[in-house]
Amino acid sequence: MTRWLAFIAALLIASPAVAIDLSGASVERFDNGLALIMLEDRTFPVVSIQTVYRAGAKDDPAGRLGLAHFFEHMAFRGSKNFPETGLVSEIYAVGGEWHGYTWIDLTTYFATTPKEHLDLLLDIEADRMARLDLKPDEVEAERGAVLAEMNGYANDPDSTLFDALMAAHFLTHPYRNNTIGYPADVSAVGFDDITGFYERHYAPQNAVIALVGDFNRDAVRKSVAKRFGAIRKRVAPRDPLTAELPRGGERRVRITSPSDDKLFKLAWPSPAASHPDFPAFLVLQALIGESGGVNFNQNDWGTPVGEGSPLAKAADGLRSWIIPTAEPYAFVLSGSASPKADETKIERRIQKAFDSLARAPVPENRLAAAKEEVLAALAFDIDTTEEAAHQLAYFAGIGAFEQLLSLEKSVAAVTAEAVRSVAAKYLRSSQRTIAWLTPGQAPPDIAPAKPVAPPIRSEGSPGISEPAKDAHLVGEVGWPPVLFRRSEFSSTVAIKALLGGRYECDACAADELEFGATTVSAASTTANFAEAFEAMARMIGAATHKEASAQSGDPLTRLEEYFSKIASVRSDGGRKQAEPFVKMIAVSGESDPDSAKSAVLRSFSRRGDTASRFRVRSPPFPEKDVVIRIDRPLTQEAIGFVSEAPDRGQALATNIALYVLSHGYEGRLGKEAITRRGLAYYIDARYRAAPAGGLVTLAAGVDPEKVDAFRDLMKAEIARLKSEPPTDAEIAEAKRHLLGRKISAAQSNGEIAEALIRDFLAVGGPESAEAYAARLNRVTREDVMRSVDALQKGAVVTVRGRGVD
Repeated sequence: MTRWLAFIAALLIASPAVAIDLSGASVERFDNGLALIMLEDRTFPVVSIQTVYRAGAKDDPAGRLGLAHFFEHMAFRGSKNFPETGLVSEIYAVGGEWHGYTWIDLTTYFATTPKEHLDLLLDIEADRMARLDLKPDEVEAERGAVLAEMNGYANDPDSTLFDALMAAHFLTHPYRNNTIGYPADVSAVGFDDITGFYERHYAPQNAVIALVGDFNRDAVRKSVAKRFGAIRKRVAPRDPLTAELPRGGERRVRITSPSDDKLFKLAWPSPAASHPDFPAFLVLQALIGESGGVNFNQNDWGTPVGEGSPLAKAADGLRSWIIPTAEPYAFVLSGSASPKADETKIERRIQKAFDSLARAPVPENRLAAAKEEVLAALAFDIDTTEEAAHQLAYFAGIGAFEQLLSLEKSVAAVTAEAVRSVAAKYLRSSQRTIAWLTPGQAPPDIAPAKPVAPPIRSEGSPGISEPAKDAHLVGEVGWPPVLFRRSEFSSTVAIKALLGGRYECDACAADELEFGATTVSAASTTANFAEAFEAMARMIGAATHKEASAQSGDPLTRLEEYFSKIASVRSDGGRKQAEPFVKMIAVSGESDPDSAKSAVLRSFSRRGDTASRFRVRSPPFPEKDVVIRIDRPLTQEAIGFVSEAPDRGQALATNIALYVLSHGYEGRLGKEAITRRGLAYYIDARYRAAPAGGLVTLAAGVDPEKVDAFRDLMKAEIARLKSEPPTDAEIAEAKRHLLGRKISAAQSNGEIAEALIRDFLAVGGPESAEAYAARLNRVTREDVMRSVDALQKGAVVTVRGRGVD
């Protein structure tokens, strides 16, 4: 869930009164050392759990870098009470979503389900803590998945540069460790390493559980005590981490890697999250560029520097990055430049801006604006029960829980002198580490990767609990229809517009929800709702037409480009769309339908006959498998599948068939390819609307030597849907999952707005959970088999690198 839109950053400048109050959380510790944090919130009929273990990359032993992350993979495999992949499949089956990630300080496991399944989540986490069924023969299969994930990052030069930067910034402290590890270390991990790590780090006294959602605190306390109170595992006292050597001056590193531009990263020391300097440092980041908040789960590896920043002209694509950590870490500034750019000039411009902050206090108006921006960003940090639970558990895990609870007050109290002081203390040129990546060929045996972050949880799964009561379709004839949903969970507003055709702008995302369409997103605090609408209208007016093309050097991106290209729309006679046609607008937040309607009438013009100029071009679906070439060696290639789905009336049946085939790490294909054979790390399986109906797409990153095996398996499993049709149990589970996601998936205003667009595409207006359930119940086995038949006509698309037959 990314924070949206640099172009309306100014709209975030308003004091937010965060709807969910973290200070209402209760904290207690059981006799065995387990910390339990609970926060009741009944905005949605859901519950979210976060279980944090204070074990991360900093705890990896020498020669086994990546062990904490490797173990995280193993911790999803099976347990005494949830054999095979029950730890994840049981959550999918009730319509929940789950994941986990490893970082330098900790490992976290999280899930959200409809509220009636809280006991299931507690049972799963208790088994993960004490009753994992670790098996020697599963280590090799999981090693394949870990290496596939690593190689996916290794294709990214930005990841490569980040690893080089951290290895130079920290010479002795284990924060220099790459979370995902390196090939030699990961290849050396054995069963004894896995079981040893489990015994050393996974115990109640090393864990924090945070629960947020619709539950009774007293009843849940008893339920947690019943499941976790008897666990008596203990961890040995932690040895002190190796302290970082005092810095003796600037440090530099240079690497080469395939890239169109030069890339650079500059790092300066930053305070631990519990340190008194941390709030002032957050304000300093906002003064330099824009605030990124303090939610690592949302961070996306950097916040873009806005046009009004003193650094705006220093280089291209500038972004700043600071995350909360248990010990002092790094403030990172990243960007790019042309191959012939003057590196010294770029470095001087950046340092000059920092030196000016260190010389004299900033004016009060600039300080106030920066503080308000940070406060707004903190509101977006906790815009779902899952994110609120994440923040509570994460900050408790790094020893900064009290800092989190008081952070708004601390930020509001930051003075101009405090900002000047932290700039002078941390951002001196003698303390910086500079890393440059120049275009060229990397050595063939190097495959670095960036630390693992939570992958692919899209910012908007379908659904809200009772939209029929709170969702409205409003508008005037001649203006775009508006779907509005009031939500009081967060004092923010999200706006999403759906445009006919593909367009480019700072806030545009083509083919995200519908092939051949573009979504434009905006977010603001409630106080700036009208201004956000106006900003969106200006952005749409300035958007330029975008043709589907295939040019990316990243294999998974190239695959998505190919999918887009075969699902194209065009205007009569091949003419380009003169101006964007706004098909509809979705709004969610602390506002009302009349305000949304008024904002549309004020910000947008009447629609002409633009829509009539659009006609569907039948997608040129491949009649046989396709191979796409990227003219450079790849550490990971990509395999996809594309099939034309039946008409949109078959969408639910298609989603059911797709769920049986593959969903995340599960389904027939997911379980065999990932869990049993280790051929891939993740399979992205999606149905998306398209002008002529819909498209089913599958995509996976696969190591070159495993491409043939994965392709053959994918074809076999698709064919098996026909020869061994989905069972009644599989269809019933798919329906439960889809309904559960309708209830529990969309909580943030951005997610709700996206869910409203999905409703519009499916039924033309807001759809309640009850109406959705009724549609699901009308789907028959025959409907599902028609979708299975359509899948048989699809084609495999492989993206390969240079030197591979």
